[in-house]
Amino acid sequence: MDVSKAEIASQLVPVLGDQRDSAGDIERFAESLFEKHSSSVRVHWGLSQSDINLPLQPIVWYRLGYQCMDPSIRLGQTLDFAVGDYYLQDSGSMLALAACEADRPIEVEAPRRLICDLCAAPGGKATALLESIGDGFLLANEPIKSRVAPLAFNLARTGSNRYAISSMDPERLAHQLGGIFDLVVVDAPCSGQALLSKGKQTLSSITIAQVEHSAARARRILQSAFMLLRPGGQLVFSTCTFAERENEAQIDWLIDEFPAIPDPVDRLSPYQSAPRRRSHENSPENACCYRLWPHRDRCAGSFAASVRSDVDVPSVGSFRERKSKGKRRKQKQGTDIELPEAVATMIEAKELRIEEGEVNLWAWPADAPSWVEAISISGPELAYRTGRTWKPSHHLARRRDLQFVDSLEVDEADAWRYLRGESIRCETNGWRVVCHRGRGLGWIKASGGVGKNHLPPAARF
Repeated sequence: MDVSKAEIASQLVPVLGDQRDSAGDIERFAESLFEKHSSSVRVHWGLSQSDINLPLQPIVWYRLGYQCMDPSIRLGQTLDFAVGDYYLQDSGSMLALAACEADRPIEVEAPRRLICDLCAAPGGKATALLESIGDGFLLANEPIKSRVAPLAFNLARTGSNRYAISSMDPERLAHQLGGIFDLVVVDAPCSGQALLSKGKQTLSSITIAQVEHSAARARRILQSAFMLLRPGGQLVFSTCTFAERENEAQIDWLIDEFPAIPDPVDRLSPYQSAPRRRSHENSPENACCYRLWPHRDRCAGSFAASVRSDVDVPSVGSFRERKSKGKRRKQKQGTDIELPEAVATMIEAKELRIEEGEVNLWAWPADAPSWVEAISISGPELAYRTGRTWKPSHHLARRRDLQFVDSLEVDEADAWRYLRGESIRCETNGWRVVCHRGRGLGWIKASGGVGKNHLPPAARF
């Protein structure tokens, strides 16, 4: 190891705190921070390894996670990826998903849970939660508005409509929806030391000053996250840093300051954090905190922890209607709104809660929470408007719960032509959903035997 990396190793010692010994060879750990790890495959809930045409090896801590054994395969350039049968994700990110039981076996009935992903973009964890949610509902909150578009795109890839997207400061969201969620997930902004290998972070991430700054910011978010929980609800906290002050120390603080109790995840016990010198009677030896290390676990590394709101603590609040700013969006129910022709043939409007924005139509299930329209800025899109013309949304084409009436099943060659943005042959006129193996890819509008491509640029290959 050269001198610079030896210096990095020495800087990591105070950052790791009581986790120093569990890191093992500190110089090997420091070196591993700069080694690139390929993305892993997270299979769509309800599918299995045999449904994906790739040479895969299971990830131990997550049932739906796999590593591809052929590094020459471009995982983001396959038809399985295009149709949404898997998502690309660092396997370390799946540690928190394991704590959420987002990979429960298909034969196990999903509890009807109300879930909030508080810092959701770009959607790695939110999409996994949404796929496994059953009859529950997900609020994907992203405070930074510029990150909402990729979040919405990725949520649409799941094929579900049981979600809403908000863009609110966590404190404000907690004020409006306090005490109602069964599960709150916080993938907190952090010093991001695990991102060094991807070139997305600098060496300032291992300085005490950066660690302290990030820890203070995360505490404010954690405080709001805890206030969102119903009595007995679960909070899963995760980071991509190795700093103890941003990880285990945060859980100590949460248990000290709130009626939070440890919620150990038995299946993750092999990855349990090392004991801290400062422990709690009701939090022995960080029993609810877990770590993955890049030099041991073939991933960039991550931290996850699980706590619960004390079951005896009453709810801190309920939905509070906010005052509308600017032009109020139109809210219409089912038959109160005239749907675009292509959309009307695909859905039963009477079973949906439809909302009309300036240029969008969104539709939630009839049993979605009462606050959805007031909180959301986006959601399952039915259609969008250009000028005076409504067009069916790409999100609608990806739905997995619909039987498409006007669809065009294509072979592999035509699927790739379509995904490249090209026109394809279609003998019947009008709007059609292009499908491959029964999975919707997007829309064409056909005329004279030619289907004009309406695939959004972001979805093209």
